[in-house]
Amino acid sequence: MGLSNTKKGILLGFAGYSFFSVSDACVKWLGSSYEETSILFWVYSFVLATCLILAFPQGIKNAYKTKTPFIHIARSIGMVSVGYCAISALGGGLPLASLYTLIFLFPLIAAILAVPLYKEHVSRMSWIILLMGFAGVIVAFHKDLTFSDPNLLYAFGALFFGTIVNFLARPISKSDHVLTFPFYPGIVAIPLVFAYTHGNIAVPEMKDLPFFALSGICSCLAMICVLQAFRTAPYAIVSPSQYIQMLYGLVFGYLVFGDKPEAWMLVGAGMIIASGLLLITQKK
Repeated sequence: MGLSNTKKGILLGFAGYSFFSVSDACVKWLGSSYEETSILFWVYSFVLATCLILAFPQGIKNAYKTKTPFIHIARSIGMVSVGYCAISALGGGLPLASLYTLIFLFPLIAAILAVPLYKEHVSRMSWIILLMGFAGVIVAFHKDLTFSDPNLLYAFGALFFGTIVNFLARPISKSDHVLTFPFYPGIVAIPLVFAYTHGNIAVPEMKDLPFFALSGICSCLAMICVLQAFRTAPYAIVSPSQYIQMLYGLVFGYLVFGDKPEAWMLVGAGMIIASGLLLITQKK
């Protein structure tokens, strides 16, 4: 007996967000040696190469055929902006767990923005849950409530652009092949970064090339897995799998980068995660 769609969705979700975490860890490792633009250029080069390799057996047209090309392009520009902000934050020393703590605010912000944009109703209990989530930010970052740390500002930038990216996913046709999601960011990011830097892109050293390749490959696989997960199982079932990234952030941060999160950070992160999970139950 095969797996049900629910179980497939959960497994794909865990796989996708695990791939994202590995990619982020590679980016943080590279951030101390390369500029943000160089990392973006080479990571998305490997994203595009991986996408084309996966598309080749079925035909390359599956990767670019879409009814909403301009939405894909706009979304891709947003993804480049997310990447730039995240790389800047991680390269500047922000722990993975801290970045994820802020990124996990997305479900809360999405619920608020859905009121004016999609005329969705938010119950009184949901508002209480939202307030608890934002209170988690105050708890987690109580030592720097002025947010004067530029790395935190970059992390907020990643959250802002990430929110736009996720909202732009709604208008994309469900008939689009999953490969369109990594394909368009690749073809947009590479020339965009090249033009912005006037071709001044650092060539990776041989010792660093595996990290660039692993980050790009994992990013491509992550986009495919997460999209397929949400197409396979209900949102409320798949969405909690994103919180596996906090576990990866803590493990990678401690073992690889020597990050030791404070108790207040963990408590604040717990409040945000709990709010996200509770908000999902309100939507059932």
